[in-house]
Amino acid sequence: MIAYLEGRLAEKKPTSLVVDVKGVGYLVNIPLSSFDKLPEIGSAVKLFTCTYVREDAFQLFGFATTPEKELFELLISVNGVGPKSALGILSSISVEDFQSSILEENVDMLTKISGVGNKTAQRLIVELKEKIAKSFILPEKEKASPDHKSEEAILAMVSLGYNKYEARKIIDQVLEKDKKLSLEELLKKALNFNPNAKTKAQTQTSKTI
Repeated sequence: MIAYLEGRLAEKKPTSLVVDVKGVGYLVNIPLSSFDKLPEIGSAVKLFTCTYVREDAFQLFGFATTPEKELFELLISVNGVGPKSALGILSSISVEDFQSSILEENVDMLTKISGVGNKTAQRLIVELKEKIAKSFILPEKEKASPDHKSEEAILAMVSLGYNKYEARKIIDQVLEKDKKLSLEELLKKALNFNPNAKTKAQTQTSKTI
């Protein structure tokens, strides 16, 4: 499997591009979200790739960021959603907005995506909600953030029974009110933010004892 391609951008179109890697040109299918992030033709480029193999096809799909690639791989795991449909979804909505729509079961938002009807939206929610809640793909800008305080608080909350999405949503809301909180203060406020948080923490503590 090819994990990524790094070379010179030889050609680019809204739905595909060619990467010249030491004289070999790789044709790569891309979503519009990745096209918008591409440099000028002739410039150095790196794409995170997913290899799709069938009896009658061998295709490369490329993405400017790892969250786009990870979401693409989740989408094609859904029954009835192929690579073309997955690229269409990525071209129509951001990774973060798609995740939020799935976790909040926002059918109206999902059906605004071209090619996604009510049945497909329901299927996406049913098959992806649990997977996304557990993994929750962080936007690239947050992955690159040097401040690990919120991530540590999220991990602590996950250990107490929260899923990543739920924990991150609470942490973000607490930090909106006070960004100068220490890790300990942040965690305390986050655990008291939700009425059920105290019960979860106490349950975990009693089990440990």
